[in-house]
Amino acid sequence: MAKVVIQVNETGDLYFRRITQNIINLKNKLGDKLVDCEVVVFGEGLGLLLSKDELVNQRIQSIIELDITFIACSNTLEKKSLSVQDLVCSVGSAGSGIAHLVMRQTEGWAYLSL
Repeated sequence: MAKVVIQVNETGDLYFRRITQNIINLKNKLGDKLVDCEVVVFGEGLGLLLSKDELVNQRIQSIIELDITFIACSNTLEKKSLSVQDLVCSVGSAGSGIAHLVMRQTEGWAYLSL
């Protein structure tokens, strides 16, 4: 059984389109073997959850329906004067996105930076 944490800290709709499709492909390929998956957004990657791109937003909804969780960095939200309610979907939050990635890795989660 796989647990995967994915780092998103870059910006751009082409990048967002690519990574959202990669996340969907990952879940489709691993199916029930992927028991836990989190997408951690911080820095410029927060733009993924603020995107106005319709295709990106459709894929975000598909990802959520696949039981994949988005985690937003509270430090980034604070720096940008935003709250989780400002984002395009319901998300969890972590005090520090980077620290969350490190903790997941120490718990044995596979780490992907797309």
